[in-house]
Amino acid sequence: MKLARLTAAACAALVAVAGCGADDSAPTQAPTPPPTTLSDKVARSGGPASRGGERTSLGSGLTITVSEAKSFVPTNSASPPAVRAVGFDMAVENDGPAPYKPTLLSLSATANGTATQQVIDSTQGYTGVVGGPEVKPGETLRFSVAFAVPQEKTWVHIGAAPEPGAGSAVTVFSETA
Repeated sequence: MKLARLTAAACAALVAVAGCGADDSAPTQAPTPPPTTLSDKVARSGGPASRGGERTSLGSGLTITVSEAKSFVPTNSASPPAVRAVGFDMAVENDGPAPYKPTLLSLSATANGTATQQVIDSTQGYTGVVGGPEVKPGETLRFSVAFAVPQEKTWVHIGAAPEPGAGSAVTVFSETA
């Protein structure tokens, strides 16, 4: 009987000693370090990146292709004034059944998540979507647009909708520029 009590006491002591060295607050996996670069942040956000040169459907038979971003310094005649801008060549293809009025195209842009303005710099060819003839079925309209961005490299996101109030804009470009 004495041996059974001694064995039970020894086992209890062993469990107590073994448990004393354990750190219950230690995670079982190493924590994920915080993102250090803009590309890390975007990659971890789960948001899709859309690179220049990709065709994107706008619905109703319309597709848009946006070039790679071209960084430039706007001229003094640019409106609004900006320290830096990124320009894009765009093409809207009408494979739908009806003509499309390009003046209805709604473009929006953000730089690092903050809304930014379109820059008109006609001296350098960035005129935006200008009023013109309708794009008939089977035709393509080409134009150039630019958006103001900070001096340093930034994540640029451009959304497009076939007309104002058409619902959510479709991502047509999303990468560092």
